[in-house]
Amino acid sequence: MGGTSRSVVLVHGGPVSDALGEAVKRCMTVLGVAIDWLDVDAGTRAVQAGERAMPEHVVAAIRSAGVALKPLLRTPLGNGYGSPNVQLRKDLGVFAGVRPLRPLRGLRTPYAGFDIVLVREMTEGTYSGIEHDIIPGVVETIKVTTAAKCERVVEFAFDWAERHGRRQVCVVHKANIMKLSDGMFVRIGQEVAARHPTIGFRDIIVDNCAMQLVARPEQFDVLVADSMFGDILGDIGAGLIGSPLAVPSINVAPDATVFEGTWHVPAETGQGPEVTANPLALLVPATEMLVFLGERVAADRLRAAIEQVLVDGAVRTPDLGGRASTFAMTAAIIAALERGATMAPVPV
Repeated sequence: MGGTSRSVVLVHGGPVSDALGEAVKRCMTVLGVAIDWLDVDAGTRAVQAGERAMPEHVVAAIRSAGVALKPLLRTPLGNGYGSPNVQLRKDLGVFAGVRPLRPLRGLRTPYAGFDIVLVREMTEGTYSGIEHDIIPGVVETIKVTTAAKCERVVEFAFDWAERHGRRQVCVVHKANIMKLSDGMFVRIGQEVAARHPTIGFRDIIVDNCAMQLVARPEQFDVLVADSMFGDILGDIGAGLIGSPLAVPSINVAPDATVFEGTWHVPAETGQGPEVTANPLALLVPATEMLVFLGERVAADRLRAAIEQVLVDGAVRTPDLGGRASTFAMTAAIIAALERGATMAPVPV
């Protein structure tokens, strides 16, 4: 900590995301992590300024810095405005979405003892949005699956497992029905696994995976799935660990990594101390960003402080049943940092 400063793009969409960004900056200052923040606007605020929802200069800035932190932005109202979150992923060429699923102490959940990483392919499958009318009342949706992109995301999952001391990669599929597309996905998984003999391999049908996640989540380590299955399993995981606030999203592109919240903060209303959005919406992704930047000690300290505030329960925002503002809950987390709160370290 306190070493060479690293440039990070911080994306804002309005007053609420301003408050979330300020919470992150205040915590980084207390942690002693040197970051040069490049603040940029997207989403609703960009549209209000006459730009597209995900401005090209924002994409260029993220590509240049290589690292960004952003909330899940709302799609501006009005015809012609697509999701700025999706647009950013397309513009950057995000091919893998990583969601660490690990409960935060202090959130209500019966599943306290597991630690799963979900890797989601982000470029094809049914989420490509290729569909058309065949005849009136009959619509065909096309699922695109290519060997190259299957191999890329599975190889990424195995590389992640090796770099982070994981024991097994599990390919999630529906090859019993989609024998060509998902059958290829499983076959490629087997081929990639042969190149990584130190990491275990298995495959599982998606509906069984959903049931097993609820029944015995501790059996899984790294899951890799296509876009739709990964999206669904990620939301199941958020339910298991007590809140989508506890689930960061790591969007991996060839030349940039974007750390993102997976929870829509309330509508962009209120100013400054009146904002009551939970700061965890951006602080939890920030812990993963710290690990990525090589600041594991700072990441452990921040997560410990977050968990201490949740366990104490005295200061909570409305989404957690309390009345605290974003500023007040951030202040409580900073106080826990300054007291030296300690809990289990963030997985490497």
